[in-house]
Amino acid sequence: MICYYQNSAGQEINLMKYPYRLITADFFDYEWDESTYNGIIYGFSRKQYKKNVKLDVFCGVDEFAEAMNQFENIVSVDVLKSTPGKIYVNGEYLSCYIKGVKKEEWEAGIYTIVTLTLISDHPFWINEASKQFYPKEAGESTSDFLDYPFDYLFDYTISDIGSQDWYIDHITSCPFVMTIYGPVTNPRILINGRVIEVYTTLESNEYLILDSRDHTIIKYLSNGTTSSLYNNRYMEESVFDPIGPGTIFITWPGTFGFDITVYMERNEPRWIRRQT
Repeated sequence: MICYYQNSAGQEINLMKYPYRLITADFFDYEWDESTYNGIIYGFSRKQYKKNVKLDVFCGVDEFAEAMNQFENIVSVDVLKSTPGKIYVNGEYLSCYIKGVKKEEWEAGIYTIVTLTLISDHPFWINEASKQFYPKEAGESTSDFLDYPFDYLFDYTISDIGSQDWYIDHITSCPFVMTIYGPVTNPRILINGRVIEVYTTLESNEYLILDSRDHTIIKYLSNGTTSSLYNNRYMEESVFDPIGPGTIFITWPGTFGFDITVYMERNEPRWIRRQT
């Protein structure tokens, strides 16, 4: 099992590595809240929920104080910033806050049992999947390298012009974030025939981010400022509807590049085979 906590500042603490050792947690337990009318169930929803994580800290007397101080420095950040961290289990994460920390049997200064109370307002375990779609002009070589004037998390090479498919390995449709890079005017993308279009002009060092989770479209200008393009979206149908699952077909003019990240949500973390 892989389990670690990452706070909103990007600092991590491995709950499976000396001197910290996970004892137990209710990661794999969940419950839906049913919605009823006249005694008939018509739907289900999930509200805020809590998870309890119990671990021990066990090390030499010379290390104990430093280990406990490091632990506190990492887990206390998110509440102070009102920005959630993430608990990762087997490669999937839950966005959460650590709202409670209880310590037992700490008096000897070499050992303690720590119980964490995690709270989340989005009680789903998330696995992200991303795909990049590359611009290409007619006649370009497939070996050309595309160098944008600002940094990405990946390097671009050339793919097919304006048409690709992508298999999303999940059981239901997924929220997504789409990033579109300039230069382009009125970028238009079709996903299984559904139109996603934003009426704007992006210069070569500008981009926009469409986030289906919070229904926002933000343009990032070359001078470092931002502006909302919410009212500039295609409105004949929702551009924020989730996408997938299964094979989706994406078409676009092929003259600009964009990325899509989907957020595959599960009720519990994925189980993995125990290593022997």
